[in-house]
Amino acid sequence: MGKSFSGYSVLAVVAAVPCSAMAQDAPPSGDIVVTASKVGNDAAQEGRSVQLLEGADIRARGITHLADLARTVPGLTYTQASYGTPIYTIRGVGFYDSSLAAPPAVSLTIDEAPLPYPTLAGGAMLDLERVVVLKGPQGTLYGQNSTGGTINFVAAKPTDQLAFGAEESIARFGESDTEAFVSGPITATVGMRLAARYERAGAWQRSDTRDDSLGARDFLTARLLTRWTPSARTTISLNLNGFRDRSDNEAGQLVGIYTTSPAVAASLVNHPIGTRGNRVSDWGPRRTYGRHADYGQAVLRIDTRASFGTVTSISSAQNLRRDDKTDSDGTNLQLFEAGLPGRATILAQELRASGDLGASFHWILGGNYQREWIRDGLDARFADGNFPFDGTNVRTRQNVGTWALFANGDYALTPELVLEGGSRYTDEIRRFEGCSYDDGDGTGAAYVSRVASLLSGSTVTIAPGGCATLGADLRPAVVQDKLKDRNWSWRTGLKWRAADGLLIYANISRGHKSGAFITTGATSAGQFAPARPESVLAYEAGVKFSDEAQRFTVSAAGFYYDYDDKQLKGKAIDPRLGPLSGLINVPRSHVVGAEIDLSWQPIAGIVLTAAGSRTRSRIDGDFLNYDGLGHRTDLSGERFPLTPGWHLTGGADYRREINEDWKPFFGAHVSYQSRTNAGLGNLPLLAMPGYALIDARAGVPWGRWAGEMFVQNLGGARYATFISAVSPDTVVRLAGRPRTLGLRLSYQL
Repeated sequence: MGKSFSGYSVLAVVAAVPCSAMAQDAPPSGDIVVTASKVGNDAAQEGRSVQLLEGADIRARGITHLADLARTVPGLTYTQASYGTPIYTIRGVGFYDSSLAAPPAVSLTIDEAPLPYPTLAGGAMLDLERVVVLKGPQGTLYGQNSTGGTINFVAAKPTDQLAFGAEESIARFGESDTEAFVSGPITATVGMRLAARYERAGAWQRSDTRDDSLGARDFLTARLLTRWTPSARTTISLNLNGFRDRSDNEAGQLVGIYTTSPAVAASLVNHPIGTRGNRVSDWGPRRTYGRHADYGQAVLRIDTRASFGTVTSISSAQNLRRDDKTDSDGTNLQLFEAGLPGRATILAQELRASGDLGASFHWILGGNYQREWIRDGLDARFADGNFPFDGTNVRTRQNVGTWALFANGDYALTPELVLEGGSRYTDEIRRFEGCSYDDGDGTGAAYVSRVASLLSGSTVTIAPGGCATLGADLRPAVVQDKLKDRNWSWRTGLKWRAADGLLIYANISRGHKSGAFITTGATSAGQFAPARPESVLAYEAGVKFSDEAQRFTVSAAGFYYDYDDKQLKGKAIDPRLGPLSGLINVPRSHVVGAEIDLSWQPIAGIVLTAAGSRTRSRIDGDFLNYDGLGHRTDLSGERFPLTPGWHLTGGADYRREINEDWKPFFGAHVSYQSRTNAGLGNLPLLAMPGYALIDARAGVPWGRWAGEMFVQNLGGARYATFISAVSPDTVVRLAGRPRTLGLRLSYQL
């Protein structure tokens, strides 16, 4: 039968009662499958914390952008950093760095094919069957760089019969969001599904000093999924997808000045400071600050049933090219503007086999191989800022090779008690080279030449446009370095089916995250020093319960993470330019917390939900380093940046079924995130207050059509999504979107 469609804009409603559905019908609520163990399991029987959002839930809650997930999943936070780089954090575990090749702490996959860097996931929310969020280290099956967890996007698959859907939504600031899909069989053995989405919107920010605006959106994404079943034993699928982004980058709001230059301070005397609403900001005049990104991916998956079980091959290739521009100083001066050229090519292969030995033991054996070629750049311009020259062009390249072997098994000790275990061996080598080049006008080359000549006692000459990063011998040279990492990830645990609908579990796991190099301006080779690989030993225990009718469900968990060499974004002191962005390792730290998720359907047509997460992070022992503004200080006992202590969500949905075609509905949702700090040192200038967001919607389906009104940020909350001091002169914040009203119309066949 034909399936319905939705492309909901930013809106979060906790009830799972959609007016339309784009993907295939989900399994019954008691048999929801997930990919936590890379096999089809009942989510309620997974011996770990799993947050599952079915396709119907995704559309009912208005989750169409990556940031929307954080409004729904307790313990998950999303931050878009200064240069537009997305940052995911689960249970206080994340990694903030704007470099293109910054390995995350929360891994992302699309149909189990890796998206190794968050920037590559821009189009992942298109036409989904489900999203699975796995919390805690997932290294045994999903590899390193998943110490915080894994988010797996599962694309909607081709349907057995012809299906079509389309939707158009309009909202404030001239927003128009158009999405459509067509799906069905091509032959008796081949099915295809084509989906596309085009988002357009006008500027939502306005200048603090002149008649100017910024913040337009122009984003196109598409996916073609082909499934071929040449025999009853084999299924082959090909996923071709990509996106094109020509949107504006958000400009920061000036909230503080900390320059040491009297000239810069004088130029900012009359510049507005503070936050006069979500929309007011400033940026350089007569310049464009937008994204220019093009991405493509191909994923070939082959599943073959053999006498012993199933053999699965997942091959993927992806390529990203970008040339973004952003203003990071919050003023109409050129204190710090950045161009972000870069490209990434990534090839990955996974081959695994799985099967059963009798009725008690299920096993998985496999291996991975991945190659990455990444070129990154930072074209910084600061003609009006506190620098002795006008700009620099940073260029870095990284070549990464990784291979791994893994094994996983579940053994039923009794019908109610299951022992789980797994291990992965990973071997990675990451080669780096980089340099800060003069921007071509010769001012940077002349300055570094003078300093190097003075310090070395001999003449050092750097030509305009030449490499201006000095080695230990005070001679300019491209920095070359490499990181080798060999590690074991493992997990073991027990799950006990104590009664019908009741599962109790406990597990211990070891996870690892790759080391990282940074793309930053540097007159000293030491600034390119990498962050060492980090590791975590994680303990988790939890309980899951649902009544026989599935009207009441609850899951709760407690966790403790013990870290070695936790990677954080901090400051590196350039001996000639002062504090600049850098990566650091914290020798010892920990995270402790608990979470709970409740759902209750008291009567037919009403669904109530509530969820909460409490997280505390701490740097252990003595740790002297630099705060977010470059002052040396004792950071012992500090919390991790961008890690709110509380994350709460709740909501209600009501639907009345008047007849088969007429089912009006109403829903509302609230999410709360407590205060945090964007940098080390707990500085007031970098403090991010807590905030609550309220979203609501109401609509009615009639026949194949559905109409809806929605509002996001109903209370008009003024809040910050990020605060930074990228410029050595100013502190800026990125503001959340203001109240937005909209209408949505959809059709499904």
